[in-house]
Amino acid sequence: MSQGMKPQKNSEYRVQEHALMVVQESGGASYVVGRGYFEFIQLSRDGIIKKALMNLSQQLSFSLTEIARVLHVSERTLQRYADDEKLSADTSERAILLSQLYQHGTLVFGDLENFKEWMRTPLPAFNYQPPISLLDTTFGFQLIEDELGKIAHGIFA
Repeated sequence: MSQGMKPQKNSEYRVQEHALMVVQESGGASYVVGRGYFEFIQLSRDGIIKKALMNLSQQLSFSLTEIARVLHVSERTLQRYADDEKLSADTSERAILLSQLYQHGTLVFGDLENFKEWMRTPLPAFNYQPPISLLDTTFGFQLIEDELGKIAHGIFA
């Protein structure tokens, strides 16, 4: 059977969706999907399909307003994209960073729901702001990653 455009698009979507999903085994143990930086660089450059982004947003319980803020685009811009349309490289990169952060948090907390709750809780380590409010800057991402590293090693502030 010849490979038409539609199967290729579906295949591309599955690759992107897999790259953006926060994976958790049925037993509750989490793991980070083994992808290399070069694969993420290429995925960023190629652009994430809006449908894969919306699935990630739903999995992380992000509203359209929240995901737009993290990605540095307007809600209206996100709404204008067709489901199979690719996002810009910058937007795609931020979506991948968000996915990786939640992947790491799920690993540290042992459960996606626990991490999502932690992300929405004002904490002293973040100047009594919820960590989710810091995701509009790369410094915020790094601060959260640093705190996850401390928690993973049993260091609590």
